[in-house]
Amino acid sequence: LVRSRGLGDVYTRQVKYGAVGVLNTVITAVVYYLLRKIDFSVDGANLISYEAGFLNSYIWNRLWVFQSHQNDWRKEGLIFWVGAHICWALQWLAFRLFLLFLSEAWAYGLGMCIYPVLNYLFNRFVTFQKNKNA
Repeated sequence: LVRSRGLGDVYTRQVKYGAVGVLNTVITAVVYYLLRKIDFSVDGANLISYEAGFLNSYIWNRLWVFQSHQNDWRKEGLIFWVGAHICWALQWLAFRLFLLFLSEAWAYGLGMCIYPVLNYLFNRFVTFQKNKNA
């Protein structure tokens, strides 16, 4: 039997996703800041900082938020990684656009608002979609 999920379950999952997102944001921002301090380019620092967040995100989303029970974690991880990079690329395009008329800090911050929304939707409906309890 498949148990029906109520609004409380949806709310709980979104709160968990938000908590993971806060941790990812901190990791991503700290890595970006440190890389910029040692003169990495904005694009290189952006990509590497998001890669650090991707790893953290996959682990916590798989085990805690979506509670994946997929046996083939490599396939699931690859789907997650591809989705994360699609979302990152869209964020990066927005970031580069924002840099045309905003400071680097504001452009990066606004770009960081775009990524989690896209990534949640991708994970919910693609990466972890086979998990009926998600």
